[in-house]
Amino acid sequence: MSKKVYLNKSDSVTSAIDKVINAPDEEVVLYIPRGAEVASNRKDIELLKREVEASGKSLIVESVDDDILEIVATLGIRANNPFLGRSKHTVSDIVVIKPKNRAPGNNKNTPTSKKKKSRASKVRVGTTRSPITNSVGGMKRVAIIAGVIAGLTMIITLVVVSTPRVSVALTLEKIDQGYIGPLIVSPNTEESSISDKMINLRGIILSKKKNITKSYPATGTDSVGRKARGTITIYNDFGVEKQTLVKTTRFVTPDGKIFRLDYDVVVPGRNADGSPSSIDASVTADQPGESYNIGPVSKLRIPGFQGSSKYEGFYAESKEDMKGGTTGEVKVPTDADIESAREDAKKSLEDVLKTDLLVDMPEGVEVLEGAYELFITKEEINDVVDKKNEFNITLYGEMKIVGFSEKELLEVLGERFSEEAGKELTSYMAEVDYGEVSVDFENQTMKSAVNIRSQWIEPFDVEEFKQRVAGLTENQLKEAVFSTPGVSGGEVRMWPFWVNKVPKDIDRISVDAT
Repeated sequence: MSKKVYLNKSDSVTSAIDKVINAPDEEVVLYIPRGAEVASNRKDIELLKREVEASGKSLIVESVDDDILEIVATLGIRANNPFLGRSKHTVSDIVVIKPKNRAPGNNKNTPTSKKKKSRASKVRVGTTRSPITNSVGGMKRVAIIAGVIAGLTMIITLVVVSTPRVSVALTLEKIDQGYIGPLIVSPNTEESSISDKMINLRGIILSKKKNITKSYPATGTDSVGRKARGTITIYNDFGVEKQTLVKTTRFVTPDGKIFRLDYDVVVPGRNADGSPSSIDASVTADQPGESYNIGPVSKLRIPGFQGSSKYEGFYAESKEDMKGGTTGEVKVPTDADIESAREDAKKSLEDVLKTDLLVDMPEGVEVLEGAYELFITKEEINDVVDKKNEFNITLYGEMKIVGFSEKELLEVLGERFSEEAGKELTSYMAEVDYGEVSVDFENQTMKSAVNIRSQWIEPFDVEEFKQRVAGLTENQLKEAVFSTPGVSGGEVRMWPFWVNKVPKDIDRISVDAT
């Protein structure tokens, strides 16, 4: 029975792999929705196929998206549309029907319509055959054809049956072996080795750099506003000396509203006729808000001169309205928003980098869960929200990952077991379980515990065995079976029943060694 697993559109390829591998059934039907992220990259599908095959499971893909079905079909994955109920073909379904061959002489009979008319006008008398005669003739032809087919079938069957064939089923002697202990993988290890305490294995470290930018909603609010602006006229009725007023000098209205100079101003001395001098200057309200949008003011004082004789001699007036003051609220990211965004962006960057590294991983390299680490090298947060009230975060990171060859791990064990047995052994079956993984990229090592349950046999070459037994009698074949090193039993079958010798053609010899 097949287990059906459903993907969400946002599921990554690593999530898809986990769902398929963790499914309880050996055959898994994976439903991929239209627009799914995992189907946007052919490399992701290749990685999915490779990991599922490595787990020993059988994969079928279902989708209503023909583009997805086309991709998976070209990779050799069974695929079908659940609504149409048919598999996706990778070749054309068009069947070309060949036209019936015309007799060579027929072309002469139809050169023009005139000749056709002439032939059709001729009438032959007494040539009409009775239905009974036609029926008997047809039955004879059917009987002849059936007889020919039956004869050919008998001849083919006789040839196949009478061709000598030999089938040999061998039972190989299996030696149970196991190992439990620590495993240390490092690219600094020059030659893999095993001791009573641990296995030191050669490994590789791959790395990749990438950055990612993502947007997130801001949930906080902040009061913001614009300050009113306008122009004032400053008077000097104090003396003939000019007076410098620096930028941000305060001018206050009778009701206490403060406006500040936008830049430095030099007020000229009093006029020669004794009248006050004056100069225009731009000012901005001290605070944002509509309350500073005021009309003309006859006299504004300078608080900085209060307590001195200049307080009465220097003053200003506004002849026009102050305008532009507003207040309001805008969305801003809170500390919690930023922390949540940071963690989510980091997870997304980790998934992207891990997928890229696994897709580019050399064939035959094993990567354990947790045998990698992401290093964030730079973080940029733009807390100014956009029209959607979202802010964005950009993370720059580098991922390093450790891999090794499980085949080399078994070869190291094979050398140890062969030495103990006093004869060459090769792996027949192995189950390998790994414990918790720890990585130290500063020292370039990965550590884990390993539990191996395995069976080993003496090397057996099927083709060499066929060459050796070709042409032997039945008794000689049986002797060869039981004298072969590493074989504990076997069964020989020859047919047809009168055959008592192994054919010299090795293609007629079938050997099954288990």
